[in-house]
Amino acid sequence: MLIPKRAGQPVNYEVYEEYTPAEHKLELVNGVFLPFNKEREKMLALCLFNMGLQEFVTFLQKESKEELFRLLQQNLQP
Repeated sequence: MLIPKRAGQPVNYEVYEEYTPAEHKLELVNGVFLPFNKEREKMLALCLFNMGLQEFVTFLQKESKEELFRLLQQNLQP
């Protein structure tokens, strides 16, 4: 399981193979990107792992940061 951290982490070919869609092809079905076998979640985890959370937050628009902050607050409440 990949655990994204503040700073990006290197990805080796084995991890790349495990977390990218079959044959490394992207699919779009009925407006849903990578709709099968949790491929979207796996691809996002790979990107966040490699990019790092700091860089991810840096390129978000203010409205997205505010929404993410609210979601995290809700999610972290006991």
